[in-house]
Amino acid sequence: MNCLKCGCNKFFNQQVRFRPEVKEQVVEVILQSKVCENCKTPLVDAQQMNILRRAAADKYRELNQLLTSSQIIDYRENLGMSQAAFARYLSVGEASIKRWETYYIQDASQDEHIRIKCDEACAETNFLDVYWKRHKEDAFSGNRKFNLQIFKNVALYLVKQTRESIIYLNKLHFYTDFLHFKKYGTSITGARYTPLKYGPCPDQYRTIYSSFVNRRYLKENENHSYEVLIAPDLTIFDDCEQETLQYVCDLAISKGVKELYNLSHEEKGYVNTAECAFIDYKFAEDLLITKI
Repeated sequence: MNCLKCGCNKFFNQQVRFRPEVKEQVVEVILQSKVCENCKTPLVDAQQMNILRRAAADKYRELNQLLTSSQIIDYRENLGMSQAAFARYLSVGEASIKRWETYYIQDASQDEHIRIKCDEACAETNFLDVYWKRHKEDAFSGNRKFNLQIFKNVALYLVKQTRESIIYLNKLHFYTDFLHFKKYGTSITGARYTPLKYGPCPDQYRTIYSSFVNRRYLKENENHSYEVLIAPDLTIFDDCEQETLQYVCDLAISKGVKELYNLSHEEKGYVNTAECAFIDYKFAEDLLITKI
């Protein structure tokens, strides 16, 4: 085995930075390679080329938020499937699975398909997206179309400030949206609320919070309280929305979430709305929280 550049037959192992081009994008990967002792040129034989192609493909996928080959393999193995079974499950050819698990890069639509079929959190979020697209902004959403991104950051902020359980967090969500509607004519998140046994709760709150945990935005503790794993993005709120959020949190801390929990059961919107129906934001006019 001789160096193709200078003909030397002596090599040593070294971590080498390669900068291949993948889909017209230059990526950087560091791989161990045999290097010519004389001219310091890396030896790229057939085996090394395969390793480089896969590493470069995975780096491209990382940079473009696509699943890497190892992540696709993990999905398949976690489902206990062979490549053939996995192909049938995804309704694609077995050859596609073999390529995706090496250095063939899936496109964005294929990537989304794999995630929806294999990732519980992604499937839940997709369900929610479809569910909410069918609902227009109206009196039950606070004259605003539901925005999951905004709801997520409200949740992160409430959890960070109070670290309470979902029973109490639901009431803080309710008061945040309804109080903002009372003051400005729109809710913050566009969430719909329904009267349940434990008071007014955001529609689909279990699925929403489960997706936040699965996506590692939140950590759920044994006592059903939460901890934030990422900081809330307050830049998506205007000054009035931030003021409403802070007011509700300050009230929860000063009065105690138990008092707000009890008060929510006396709100007209909760009392006068049938179980499993949506609470009309018109009841915000008579919010008791503004009187404590």
